Formats: sequence, C-alpha cells, structure tokens
Amino acid sequence: MGVVLSKSLFIKQAVLTLALAIVLSLVSSGIQFIDGIRYQKQQIDQDFDELLAVVEKPLSEAVFRLDVTFAQHQIDSLLLSSSIAHVEVRDEAGVLFVQATAEKRRFSVSHSLADYFLPDLQNYKRELRLERPVFQAGSLLVLPEKRYLLDRIFKEQLSILIYNLFKDVLLASLISLLFYFLVTHPLKRLTESLSTVGYNEKLSLPKSFYRRHKSDELGHLHSTFSLLWNKLNTALSDLERSDSHTKAMIEHAADGILLLDENNKITLVNTAAEFMLKMESETLKSLSLETLHASSSWGVFSEALNSLQIDAPRTVETLYQIQNIELPVEIRLAKYKIQDKIEVLMLIRDVSERKETEAHIHYLAYYDSVTHLPNRQYLADKLREALQRKQPVPSSSAVVFMDLDRFKTINDSLGHNVGDQLLCCVASQLSSLIDDNIIFARMGGDEFAFLLTNLGDNKEQVELVINRFAESIMFACQQVKKAGHHEVHITASLGATIFEGSECSEEIILKQADTALYRAKECGRNTFALYKKEMQAVSDARLEMEKALHHATEFKLFELYYQPQTNHKDELIGAEALIRWKDDKKGFISPAEFIPVAEEIGLIVEIGDWVLNEALSQVAIWLREGKWQVSWRISINVSPIQFQQAGFLPMLKAQLQKHDVPACCVDLEITENMLLNDLSSSLEKMNAIKSLGVYLSIDDFGTGYSSLKYLKSLPIDRLKIDQSFVRDLLTDKSDEAIVHAVIAMAKALNIEVLAEGVETLSHYDRLREINCFCYQGYYFGHPLPADKFVAAFVHDSTTLKPDF
Repeated sequence: MGVVLSKSLFIKQAVLTLALAIVLSLVSSGIQFIDGIRYQKQQIDQDFDELLAVVEKPLSEAVFRLDVTFAQHQIDSLLLSSSIAHVEVRDEAGVLFVQATAEKRRFSVSHSLADYFLPDLQNYKRELRLERPVFQAGSLLVLPEKRYLLDRIFKEQLSILIYNLFKDVLLASLISLLFYFLVTHPLKRLTESLSTVGYNEKLSLPKSFYRRHKSDELGHLHSTFSLLWNKLNTALSDLERSDSHTKAMIEHAADGILLLDENNKITLVNTAAEFMLKMESETLKSLSLETLHASSSWGVFSEALNSLQIDAPRTVETLYQIQNIELPVEIRLAKYKIQDKIEVLMLIRDVSERKETEAHIHYLAYYDSVTHLPNRQYLADKLREALQRKQPVPSSSAVVFMDLDRFKTINDSLGHNVGDQLLCCVASQLSSLIDDNIIFARMGGDEFAFLLTNLGDNKEQVELVINRFAESIMFACQQVKKAGHHEVHITASLGATIFEGSECSEEIILKQADTALYRAKECGRNTFALYKKEMQAVSDARLEMEKALHHATEFKLFELYYQPQTNHKDELIGAEALIRWKDDKKGFISPAEFIPVAEEIGLIVEIGDWVLNEALSQVAIWLREGKWQVSWRISINVSPIQFQQAGFLPMLKAQLQKHDVPACCVDLEITENMLLNDLSSSLEKMNAIKSLGVYLSIDDFGTGYSSLKYLKSLPIDRLKIDQSFVRDLLTDKSDEAIVHAVIAMAKALNIEVLAEGVETLSHYDRLREINCFCYQGYYFGHPLPADKFVAAFVHDSTTLKPDF
C-alpha cells in the first residue's frame, strides 16, 4: 500500500476507489448471504411440511394394515429428494416399523460447516393417525441432509456475489476514468506548465483549460499560482538588486574582506583584501588560511577560529606573512548560518602603524604593575648601557637572578591574591638592601634580578661582595612574611654571573645568570651558585635533554620492557613494566636520568598515561593469546605527580574498560615520598583504587621518609624492598637487619614482600632463608621487550627456570 500511495494522484484514486468498491461489494454480498440463509431456512421448513403432508395418510394406512412393503415403498420415495438423509416410521408402541437411509453422497461442504450455518434446522417429526376409523398409527421422523441444503444455498449466493462484484468494479472503473479526465489530466497540464515557465514569464495553458476550468477549483489554483509567481518574480528582482548592492559595498569597503565556507576555504575576496595581501582573488581562493599567517601566529588564530560560535563575533590580532614581511592585522570574525550553510566573515584591517605605536609605549612601560619594581625591559636596557659604557678604569659588574622556592605551591594553595601580596612583601623587604649601584627588577612570575655595577677590578674581592650580597638576600627571604592574613615562610635560590666591559652580549650574560640559578636549584634550593664556564655545558645538555624529551613524548618514541617477578617455587608471578628510551644520538638513556627532568618540565603525567595504556594493551594481547594468567600481576610505576592528578582515577578506570583487562592483573607501584604531600587525599584515592580490584605496592621501600605508623592504615598489598638493601645483604649487617625488619613487619601486617635487585644465587638463597618468597632481579632475568619476554619466560607451564 505504501508503494501504491507514492504513485500519481490518478493511480492513488483508482486503486483506492477499486478497493473501496470491492470491500463494499463483499460487505453487501455478505449481508445478502445472511438474509438468503434466513429465507432458505423458512423455505426448507415449508417444503418439508408439504412433503410430509403428502405421505402422512398413506403411511398411516400402511401401519394400520401392517403393510410393511407399502410403507417401505413410501419412505423410499421420500429419499428420492436429495434434501432427506434418513426416514423412520414407528408404530403406536414406538417400535420401529420401517426405515430408510439415503446413499452416501459427496458434498462440497462438511458436516461442521453445515451445522454452523444451519444450527436451527432440526429433524422433522409427524404423528400418524387415521380419521376413519380413528386410530393412532404411530410417528414419522425425517432427518434433513444439511450439507445438500447448504451447498444449494452457497451456489445460489455465489452467483449473486459475482454479479455484485462485477457491477461494483465496473462502476469504480468508470468513476476513476471520469476523475482522470475531470481532475488528473488538467492538473497534470497545469503542473507541466508550472515546471517549464521561465523567469519573468507568465503561466501559459491551452485555451480549452481556461474555458473548462475557469470557475472551478483548478481555475482558482491556476490563478493562485499566477499570483504567487508574480510575487516571486518581484522578490527575485529585489534579491538581485540586494545582491548587487551587497557586492558593491564589499568591493568598495576600506577593510579587506574574506568569506570562508564551513571548511574554512576562502570563497570570496574583495579588492581591499587583494591589495593588502598583494595577491589576486583566484590565487587567494586556492590557498589555505595557514599559508597567509606567520608560523608563530597560526596556532592562536586557528584556535580562535575553531572555537568561534555562531552569532558571537570576536576580534583577533595576528600576523600575516606577506612577501617575507610580517604584517600585523586585526581581524573581526563573525560566524553565521544561512540556509543551513555556515559561513565565516573576516574583516581584515592593517594595524602595523598602531602596533608600532603600541610597541613604543610598551617599551616606555618599565615598571611592573604588581610590585612597582623595574621590569625586565628596564633591566635589559640598563645592562645594555653598562656594556656600552666606556670606563677609564676597568670595573666588574654582575647580574644576580633570584627565584622564590616553591612559590607555585603557595600561589596554588593560598590563591593568586596572596601570591601577589607575597611578591610585594619580598620586593619591599629587599628594596631596603639595595644601594645606588644596584638595580632591582622583577623579571616575571616569582623571578627577580639584580644588576650590580662598579664592583672593582679585584676578582676575588668582587666574588666576596657577590657572595655576601647573596647571603643577605637569602637571609631576608627566610624571614616570616605577612601576605594578607597568612604568615608565609619562603626561601630563595640565587645564581650570579660576573662580567667586565663589553666582551659579552646582554643575552649571554642573562643566560649565564639563569644557568647559575638552575645550578643552585639543583643543589637543593635555598642556596647560591656563581656561574662557571663548565656550568654552560651542563645547562646546554639539560636544554638538549628537555627538547629531546618533548620530541620523544610527542612522537611516542618510548618502549616498554618487562622484567619477570618470581616466587620461591621458581614460578612466574608477574612482571614489571619498565620504560626505555633510545635516542637517535645518545642511544639508550636511563630512566633515572630523564624521569626527573620529565617531572620538572611537566611531561611526567603524559608519559605515565602512555606507560599505563601501553602496559594494559600488551597484557590484553597476552590474555587473548593465552600467554598471561589472570593470577599474574603487571607492575606499573606511578609518579607522585601523576598520582596526585585529579583525573588519575577516572583515567585508570577508562583504561581498564578500554583494554578489558581484569583489575586483579594490575599492580600500581607508588613511592613512600608521595604520602608526605597529602596523606588524607592519598589514602582516599588509594582506597578508591583498591575498590576497583587493582593491587597497590610501595616501591623502593625503606628509602623514603614516611612514618611507619601510617603503614598499618594504608591499603597496601606488597612492599618492594629497595635493591640497595638487597645488593649488600650478604656483606652489610645493617642492610640485613633492615631487610629482616621489613619482612617481619610486613608479615605482621599481612603484606606481601618482594625483594628487588636479586642478582646472584647467594642472594636468592639468603632471601629464602629469611622468609622472603617473591623476587625480581637480574638473576631471574633482565628486562626485555614484549616478544622476547614471552619467548624467554612464558612457557607451557608457569615455572620460570633461570639459568644458574
């Protein structure tokens, strides 16, 4: 029916009319059929009454005379009628006198169907009696043949049904044909006329159409369409004028205009944009937006463009690269939606002159808005002047960099307002120590700088002055400071470089001071370092390490190795996932070397997430391949910084679900020092991790500073004895005592113990003697890549057999 109703109007009307005619014909015939049955029942009763009346008297006389032959002849004659199935005659005592049954015949209807349609048709019984002499002769019983009677009714009604159906179908066809000529065909001609009419043309139809349909609905429909068409032509003319007007305004606009489609492809360029960008319109349309930008500005502009909301215009400043010249521009971005299409309008204005003015004003703005100290630019200018100044007698000068230790922690925990107040307090307190030949400036953030000039020409004396100055600054910083309602304790790290004359540029001097400051931080903070030439190599190596580490993190150049963990039965119980980094230039770099750098520059969280994802992915593969048992654990180290992240727990859940690895296969290793920062928060997170079914271990146990009293409240499954204690177990009684104590304490707390750094059979035997039953070390196997680990340590049995 759905296919039919999707056709033309004529087919829809014809099919529906025909269907309706058939349904009505069948309903009408059904009603006639029911009335026919009712009528036939009455006719049957009448026929049987007449038939019985004919044989009643002869049969009464035959019974009276006891003439069986004559009676039998009479009832046999009744069976000549196909409507009678059986006849019986009984005498006055009810004894069967004669009977007869019709021969078996086949009918098109069944007994059940006959009983259903003729339920009221009963057996016919007539009393036999003689009038003269008066004699009660007996009774006559006639059983009608219902199947024959119903079959006869069906045949009569079928002809009526066929006649009515033919008549109704013929009438429906005539109606459909009439509908076609009166409605469908004229409507089709009107539709064809509408589909072929051109812009600014009138609707034209044959004169016969106007003559026949002038006053009917089709005529009104044509008039309505003509009126709408005229209005549409008028609207199109207005739209063309509006479009021409818009194009004229775009072309004559003073600002450059670019129009972007939803894919940020340029679709429209005005003359001002061509002049500003020094390119033709077609050339610009073939370029991407990125090619117009300076490399340093594209990232910021791309983010602004991608985050732009519909009907929320914004202004962005960026740099265009025009014929090797950077052109600062101000762009007004507006995103809108027209007819389900999204477009972005860019109004571009050259602001190079304004930028030059702003740059000059900025150059004159020498003071920091928070501390009211001279800023970096001021210090740089004064340093430049000192280098350019010609002195009759050579004299040394120095630049001292100062950085407040752990200022970020104070800023994050107490708020930026308190941090700013602390900076002001430090600036005010240190300003009192400044002489006329010292310039004190805030370089930005929590970093300050001092420029000391005219210190003399005696190198040793100058170094002594610098050292005393640094000590006075550090002592002043150590004093309790008021920041709002808080009393804050803070220390400072200082680095200095001494220079004389103009043998160095200002950039080199500032870099040397920064290098010395970094060395001071490396030495434990709250200290001072004076720049030496050998520091630069360390600083350059550190910078190179940071760059290489960023590159390795971005392109995932790390690899996971796996070291087996065994028990005292030489059975494999798991493995530790260890990160390895092979640099193209330096080869393999120790995690002990690059992990602290990653923690300091903020890459450790990203690296830690990669390690967790990679390790779980590998375990999932081994589980599918049957190379890993659910009872084994994969040990994964978690950095304190990564563990303290708010998103660590959701990330862990997501990784477990992503790789479909049972939580019982995962053992997260944390360090004791992590508990020093925030024990309550760490404990809450550890309990949440345990609720997932993940195991927790304390790595390098015995080297940290956390109190042992907290150990009983921590949900820890395993302690890993640091390899430094295991390595000297056989030679150092103190180390042996520590190992004994750890094992005894863990046993009392029902915590498993695993010894790291087991390298010899002697270590292995001694650990078993003192009841340490889990091990890891070179004696059992070196860390290997995943495929080699499986080949070396995973066999048909779970037993790990090291080479003794």
